[in-house]
Amino acid sequence: MPRSIWKGPYVAVNLLQDVVALARKHPEWWNKGRFQGQKAPEVINTYSRASVILPDFLSCRFGIHNGKSFVNIEVQEAMVGHRLGEFAPTKGTPQHKVKDAGTNKKKINPKTGKS
Repeated sequence: MPRSIWKGPYVAVNLLQDVVALARKHPEWWNKGRFQGQKAPEVINTYSRASVILPDFLSCRFGIHNGKSFVNIEVQEAMVGHRLGEFAPTKGTPQHKVKDAGTNKKKINPKTGKS
């Protein structure tokens, strides 16, 4: 069941504090640079995969924990309203071994001498 509209989007308090600290630490980037396409000066690492991306997070870089490591993403306009965890998959695609095409020779059983 989705979250009630009257409650507003869920954002972890410590994540908001980190974004505000970034804005205070780099005011020139926060006010102008992020709208001119400059990269964020710092990456904000977070474990809060359930937090919703707000419009204030535009051009910020987040390291989202996927259970093993932090996956770096840069927030773009199309990501607003989605959750952070959607952009850091927790399961990798399986890597199957590739059969070598040159080893199609028949193997000979050393005990019987037959293939």
